[in-house]
Amino acid sequence: MKKTHRILAILPILLIALFLTACGKSSGQSKKTYDVAVSTASKPLSYQENGKLKGYEVDVLKAVEKKLGNVKFNYSAVSQTAELIGLDSKKYDFAANGFYSNPERQKKYLVPKQNDGLSLVKVYYNKNKVKKSIKNLDDLSGLRVAPVNPNGGMYNLLTTWNKTNSKKVKVLTSDQFPLQQLLKDVNSGKYDALIDPSNLGENEIISGLKLNNIRSSEPVRAFPTYFLFTKDNTAISKRVDKALKELKKDGTLSKLSKKYFGEDVFQYKVKEN
Repeated sequence: MKKTHRILAILPILLIALFLTACGKSSGQSKKTYDVAVSTASKPLSYQENGKLKGYEVDVLKAVEKKLGNVKFNYSAVSQTAELIGLDSKKYDFAANGFYSNPERQKKYLVPKQNDGLSLVKVYYNKNKVKKSIKNLDDLSGLRVAPVNPNGGMYNLLTTWNKTNSKKVKVLTSDQFPLQQLLKDVNSGKYDALIDPSNLGENEIISGLKLNNIRSSEPVRAFPTYFLFTKDNTAISKRVDKALKELKKDGTLSKLSKKYFGEDVFQYKVKEN
C-alpha cells in the first residue's frame, strides 16, 4: 500500500512536468515560418557582406518580424529575376527589392497598402556639360541621357512622360551596362545625364570612384516601394501591413532610412506622375 501511495503522490508531479514540457514545445513551434526572397546585390536595400545579409529592407523585415512576434522569416538572397520567378512558382511567400506597384504586378501578386519605403528618382548629370540645375523631366529634353532598362521603371517613366509632354526626352535602352559603368560614362561626358532611383548606392559609387564631374538633382519623382506577396498569403500580408504602419508611426522606418540612405525618405510626398 505504501508503494501505491508513493506512486499516486508522484503522479501529479509527473503530469505537471509533462504539461509544462508540452506547453514549451507548443510555444516553440507556434512561430509560423515564411520564405522571403531579398536581393543579393542591391546595396543599400539588401546585400551580402562577409557572409551576412544586410541592408535597409533586411532591417525593415527584421523589425516587422520582431513586431509580429510569432512569425519567423526564412531569407533567401537571390537576383530580382529569381525573386519574381520564385513568387510565381510559390517557392517564396513574399519578396522585397524596392518593388514599384503597377497594374501588372497588382494582377499577379498581393501588393499591400503600406509601402516599406520611397524610391527617390534623381538625375545624375555632368556639371561641365549641363550648366542648368535639373529640377524636372523637361530639363532632360535635348540632353543625351544614359540608357535605361527597357523592362524597368525608368523606361516606363520616360516613355509615359513623352506621351503627354511637349518637351520630349530621347530614350536610349539597354540592360547590358551596370550602374557603375553608366556613372563613369556620365562623369567622362559620354552621356550628359543618368536618371535612376537614388536608393541603389549611387552616392557610394560616385564617392568611391571619385567621379568629381557628377552632380545630382533633388528628387524629380518619389515612388512608393512595396513587398510583393503571393495571392494566397492574404493573412500575413495584412499583418505585415499593420506592422509597417506602426513602424512608420514610431519612427523606426525613418531611423533606418537615415542609416542607409543618409536622409529620411518619408519626408517627401509621393510623386509618381
